[in-house]
This record gives sequence, C-alpha cells and structure tokens, in this order.
Amino acid sequence: MKVLHSSESCEIPEGVQLRIKNRTVIVKGPRGQLIRSFRHVLYDFILDNKGREFRCEVWFGKKNDVACIKTVVSHVKNMIQGVTLGFKYRMRFAYAHFPINVTVADGNVVEVRNFLGEKLVRKVQLRGGVTAERTDPAKQKDELVLMGNDIEKVSQSAADIHQSCLVKNKDIRKFLDGLYVSSKETIVEVEEQ
Repeated sequence: MKVLHSSESCEIPEGVQLRIKNRTVIVKGPRGQLIRSFRHVLYDFILDNKGREFRCEVWFGKKNDVACIKTVVSHVKNMIQGVTLGFKYRMRFAYAHFPINVTVADGNVVEVRNFLGEKLVRKVQLRGGVTAERTDPAKQKDELVLMGNDIEKVSQSAADIHQSCLVKNKDIRKFLDGLYVSSKETIVEVEEQ
C-alpha cells in the first residue's frame, strides 16, 4: 500500500549553514564542513523557514520509502552535531596478564603491541578526518581517545581498532583482552539545562 504523503523535519541551529544540491547535503559549521550524498533515495529535500529547517518528504511512497525518511533526517542531524560539537570516542584496554601497548604514529595510525604476548604489531589506519591520542596516564590509565566531526568515520575507526584485537582459537568468555569503547561523548562540552 502506498502512503499519499510522508515527511520528517529537523531544526538547523544558528551558526550552521546547510545547502542541498542534487540530493547531496553540505553542512558547514564552526568545526568544519561535512558532505554526504543521498542520491540513492528518491526523496524531496527542502529548506524551510528561511533556511532554518530541513525537511525530507516523499509522495506516494511504499512502506520502505516511508520508513527510511527518519533515517535520512537522523543522518543530517548527526552531520549538524558533528560540525557544531564534534564526536569523541574513548577506548579502554582490557588485559589479564600481558599489558597491551598502544602508540599513535603520525596521528592517523594506531599500533597495538604485546596483545596476548604476541610479537605481531597490529597497525590500524584511521579513517580520514579522525585523530587519535593517548590520555595522560596520570589522569586515566590505558585509554585511547578518537576525535572527529563525522560520526560514521569515528565509530568505524573505533570498530577497526576493536576488531584488530580479537582473540582467536581461545574461549572468549575467559580471554577478555582487547580494546573496547568505554564512552561516546562530544568534543565541545554541552551545558546541561
């Protein structure tokens, strides 16, 4: 069954510019610019309220089309949050016996050494626009912080690091060693209201 008309919208905060061209959304803010193509979905993208509101709508959409509208608007909201606040993922090292040694080389390559006592050096290339740094051991021991504007690149980099240290051929209930995401925050602190 087709739905006659369905739409979803989100507010664009002050200091953020949003442009739409051929279903490609360009968001500019104080932290930079993000570009994302939505050419694969046949929706109407509209800027309303003097450019302060983004609206996505579909006419005569099938069940799948109507379900995906909220997803597209959520992607745009994440882009707006990225250019205003940024994203920060904290990863902690878990080990039982052999201490994991993690170094950041050139700002975009994470090297994991001594995982389960192995001599192999695991090198993980971070996605574009993502930076990594080790937390000061006096403040927080065994922590790696990933920062960036694009939530998908930051979270995918965290997943790449996590998956580089998976325990093979052992009982994973017993061998819990690895690098795990401990918290997801924004770079710019948000004031609680």
